[in-house]
Formats: sequence, structure tokens, C-alpha cells
Amino acid sequence: MNKSRLFSLVKILISIGLGVYLTWYIFDNMSKNEIDIFKNAILDSNPWLIALSLALAFVTYLSRAYRWKYTLHPLGYQSSFKNQYHSLMVGYLVNMTIPRAGEFTRAIMLKRSDNIPVAGSFGTIVTERIIDMLILLGIAFGTVFLNQLEASAIMLNLKKSFLGEDTTQDSHFTLWTFTVIALILIVLIANKKFRHKFLSFLHSLKEGVLSIFRMKNLSAYIFHTLIIWGAYLIMFALPFWALEETSNVPVSGMLLAFIFGAIGISFTNGGMGAYPLLIGITAAYYLNEMGISNSLAIGNALGMVIWATQTIFLILLGLISLVLMPKKYATDDKS
Repeated sequence: MNKSRLFSLVKILISIGLGVYLTWYIFDNMSKNEIDIFKNAILDSNPWLIALSLALAFVTYLSRAYRWKYTLHPLGYQSSFKNQYHSLMVGYLVNMTIPRAGEFTRAIMLKRSDNIPVAGSFGTIVTERIIDMLILLGIAFGTVFLNQLEASAIMLNLKKSFLGEDTTQDSHFTLWTFTVIALILIVLIANKKFRHKFLSFLHSLKEGVLSIFRMKNLSAYIFHTLIIWGAYLIMFALPFWALEETSNVPVSGMLLAFIFGAIGISFTNGGMGAYPLLIGITAAYYLNEMGISNSLAIGNALGMVIWATQTIFLILLGLISLVLMPKKYATDDKS
């Protein structure tokens, strides 16, 4: 095994290990009585609202797959909606096991089904990720700006959860974190080999990324983008309404939970452990404010409902697409 594969394996194992630890932490942080409340909250949730949430998730998958053609066509590439959908879902499936690998896998699948060059289609996927990031940042900044006190209180709860009640060392912890990150960036930038590879990577993606500016149906692309993100927000809110105790959490609280959950996804494979934990702590803050007892157990139940249902549904669809995905062309061509 070469160094590159060994490094990738270590990253995967660390991500899985962190996810397992955070999942254990969720249950270890609850008493036996709270675990019973946790279970009852899940069992008493409204299954129809959960099902509607999954239906909206499916709508986002379909819309995202259909929207893809608007960035592929300017590059001269043609693919069927079916192949675009299956490659999308296989990519999501891979992301559940190998973080950040799903996007490249998605491009490889389209190469196998329609002989579309990997570099070009991958560039269009990067375009999607840039747009998604800008929208998410817009929602995050807007929500935090309008709910600064609540966001600060939730962050304090997170610190207390992991650092204990004594937060006098928080500033030192933050300083060391930023120092380590800065040193890593300096070393990478100073490395000529890394810099050359990074610039070459950006060059190979340029055509795909710029495809959005040559798009003939920009209005249709924007329309599908609005559908995708509107459905994201509604499908996230539905489980709040599915649990009686969280049904009165304000929209601002749902948005903050949405943002913290999105951050959690970047920590572990498919957000395992981190996603439900961050949603649980956010929901617990609002439940405490409403005077509801056992807020942490109920918040954890909500986070687990959202994560588990969406994850199981995504894995099921991904496995189906993996079987149905056409494999007409070889992938040894690295164009």
C-alpha cells in the first residue's frame, strides 16, 4: 500500500472513529430515564410527516439530477436524466463511506454510462458545490445575524458539553486551533509540489466551473436551485413538527439547527454522530427556553430521527442506483 492510499485510509478510519465516538457520547450523556424518553419521543413521532420529509428529499435528488444538464450542455456533453440521477445517488452513497469522494465518483459514473470526460463533468459538480456553499453561507449569516443571542447561547452549550462548565481556557483552545491551522496552510503553500498540483487541478476544472456563465437556460437552473433549497428547508422542518415536544420551536431555531447540522456533516462520514448531536443541542436550547423538561433527550431524539431516516433512505436509493447504473464505457481514460 502506497503512502497516498495509506493516508486516505487513515482519514476514513479517523472520520468513522469520530462518528462512532460522538454516537456513543450522545447516549452516554443521557441517564437511563432520559434514554427511555428518547425512545418514546421517536416512537411517538408522526410517521406521515417523516414520510413527507423523505418524499421532499427525493424531490431534491430528482431536481438536482435534472438541473445538472444545464451545466453539461454548454460543454457539449449529452446524458440522459436517468443516468444523471443514478450517478448522483451513487456519489451520495460513496460519500457515506469515503468523505469527499462522492463528487469524483459521480463524475466517474457518468463517464462509464455516457463517456463524458471526468474532468469536464467534475468541474460542473464543483460549480454546484460552490453555489450550494454560497447559499448555505447566505442562510447562515442571515440567521446568525438575526439571532445572535440564541446562536451565542447554543455555542456556549456546545463548549460546556465538550469542555465542561469551566470555560476559562476557551480562548487558549481557540488560539491554539487557529495557530495549528495557520501553520498547516503555510507549510502547504510553501511546498512547490503541492502548489503546482493545486494550480493544475484548478486549470483542469476551469471549463466545467465556467460553464454556468455559458448556460442558455439560466432561469431554469435558478428555478431548480430554488426548488432544491426550498425543499431542503421544509424537509428539515417537518421532523420538528412530527415530534409533539419540538413542534413549537420557532423557525429561527429550526434554521440554526439546520446550520449547525450542516457543519456536523463535514466532520464525519455522512454526519454520523456529529449531525444528530448538534441538532439535539440546538433543539434542547429552545426546549429549555419553553420550559420543557428532559430537553436534551428530546433534542437528541429529534436529531436522530432526522439523521437516521434521511441516511437510511439515501443508502437505499444509492444501492438501487448502483445496481441500475449503466456501465457501457471503460474508465481508464483520464480525460
